[in-house]
Amino acid sequence: MITMSAPAQDTGISVLAAGARAAMTACGGDGEGVGLAVRLLAVDARNRLRGGEENITLTVLAEVRGTEFMVTLRDLGEPVTGAPDGVLSLLESGVATSAEARTDGSGNVTEVRFALPGHHRILDVEQVAEVPEDAEPLAHEVEYRAMRPEDAASLTRTLFRCYGWSYPNAGFYYPERIEAALEAGERIGEVAVTADGEVVSHWGAVYLSSNVVETGGTVTDPRFRRRGIAGVLGARLLQRLEDLGAGGRLREPVLTHPATQEIALREGATMIGAFINVTHPIQQVGITDGVQSGRASLSVAFSALRPLSAATIWIPALYEPFVRTILESSGWPRELAPPQADARHPNLSTFSTMFSADNGFGLLDVASVGRDLLDVIDRSLRQMRRSGAAHVQVRLPANQPALGTLAAGLGELELGFAAFIPEFRLPVELDGGSLDRGDVLVTQWLAEPDIDTSSWIYASEAVSDFMLSVARQAREVGSRGQTQQLRAARRAQLFAALD
Repeated sequence: MITMSAPAQDTGISVLAAGARAAMTACGGDGEGVGLAVRLLAVDARNRLRGGEENITLTVLAEVRGTEFMVTLRDLGEPVTGAPDGVLSLLESGVATSAEARTDGSGNVTEVRFALPGHHRILDVEQVAEVPEDAEPLAHEVEYRAMRPEDAASLTRTLFRCYGWSYPNAGFYYPERIEAALEAGERIGEVAVTADGEVVSHWGAVYLSSNVVETGGTVTDPRFRRRGIAGVLGARLLQRLEDLGAGGRLREPVLTHPATQEIALREGATMIGAFINVTHPIQQVGITDGVQSGRASLSVAFSALRPLSAATIWIPALYEPFVRTILESSGWPRELAPPQADARHPNLSTFSTMFSADNGFGLLDVASVGRDLLDVIDRSLRQMRRSGAAHVQVRLPANQPALGTLAAGLGELELGFAAFIPEFRLPVELDGGSLDRGDVLVTQWLAEPDIDTSSWIYASEAVSDFMLSVARQAREVGSRGQTQQLRAARRAQLFAALD
């Protein structure tokens, strides 16, 4: 880890860029790309420091994070609303892997990640053969235990035996990424291994927030199926999550087959939404006819791992019918309150942004709702659209009274309902003494709102109605911008004729 500080002047910026470049080069990575990114970040910070601030110091932290090299720039200028356009262009070109920006109470923080050599090192399958679904079963004894970092390559081999190159989550084909996530505590898992230590089954979880995990990555070698191994791993994982204090479990069953939806519902989960066009086109062996022609969509299911505390939520009218349906089916202790025009709120929202060019995915995570909420969201969406975003999620704090009014115009920004997640964040006290329980309303913007649902298959009629209503709203709000532009063009045409 290297920390450097310099004034936001030409010489200082050059020093910061040179230091970061040298650090990345020493790690065997693209030093020139890192140096350019730091220069772009620093120039952007300097532009936001033109208000006569006493402290014009910029601080850069450069460090290795797993299979990535991360540079973090801190400044005390005007609030940052996202990584600068130049840095987002580096994401598009593959020079950087992701970028995040936020304010943390003591200033602005912008982070950019770059791939180290191991980040793109994929599984060597020369000695690994795919195993057919009807393979002769093996009676080998297996040991159940927590997954270790050194199991990463073995898990990837098992995945390839089952699915070849068609597994939807491509990250599993990069063992060093899995190993790094396990070492960092970002991922946990339970595995069944043979006497020689080879993984034959896995069920894992990744942390989406400090209180909620997403479970998945379930795989079993065909030769070890029909022995209840996956069920044992699932029970072990659930117990481990409860022991670790996780508050909720999120699942994202595919919409091209009902099996994983049925499993989630059978185990007590509630369908809470759908993430539409959220990933690259995928191929599912035995399900899809080759690779899908469009981006893939996922249903979203949630189950609480401990009893939910009672709470009040304020939801904009556009999204209230979806949340009401969720509450009616779940029985969660939530009260939908009417909008409060006089709700207390700050002038400025606090938020963070993240954009990954690999998947065309953007995220705007709003921590507190301020008067500038619509401006913040509009600026962030415009910036991500320019960078090639295909799917952008906006997370909003549903326990803050001002949300019901200040977020009322989100439909005009082409944001449709995506999900409602209770206690996604840990509780925090608000001004006035009330408590934000951490409930989150997720909305989504789609680059292609003309959604093809012809391949969607549902576990029940209720699931079908809910998923199709989410897709229907996404189409409706997604066409508003185009409709407004056409109306403006026709007005201009009409007024021109009157001149």
